[in-house]
Amino acid sequence: MYAVVKGTGSYIPTRTITNEDFLNHTFFDSDGKPFERSNKEIIQKLEEITGIKERRYVTDDLLASDIAARAGKQAIDDAGIDPESLDYIIIAHNFGDIRADNLKVDMVPALASRVKAKLEIDNPQCIAYDLPFGCPGWLQGMIQANCFIKSGEASRALI
Repeated sequence: MYAVVKGTGSYIPTRTITNEDFLNHTFFDSDGKPFERSNKEIIQKLEEITGIKERRYVTDDLLASDIAARAGKQAIDDAGIDPESLDYIIIAHNFGDIRADNLKVDMVPALASRVKAKLEIDNPQCIAYDLPFGCPGWLQGMIQANCFIKSGEASRALI
């Protein structure tokens, strides 16, 4: 038995922040001292090196679990599966749900449990857990789901 990706989903935030939005910021060097170059020069160099002209920020009314649920719904729909057939929901993240008006980290209950509830999955056999690993978390989620599927422990997982 082997695992295959049957569907994908994503969420692209609607709030656009351009490089010009950083003109009034202070940029520091590795010693913690402000750069002597102008912000315009620094921003132009950053764009030249990275190609980044804008970035997307999540609006203040959304949490990490909200955008994960939106992406998860899209992946389930794309795969054409019944959400009740999921054996695992694995959510990779950095900090849990953080509200714009309260920067306290909120990781309990697990974001995966919150996503399961937001997707209205009733299946008590569907195990939901988090991987607060930062950037490589999604890859570790794929590795773990693949192991579950290869071992026969699971047939479907949402990462």
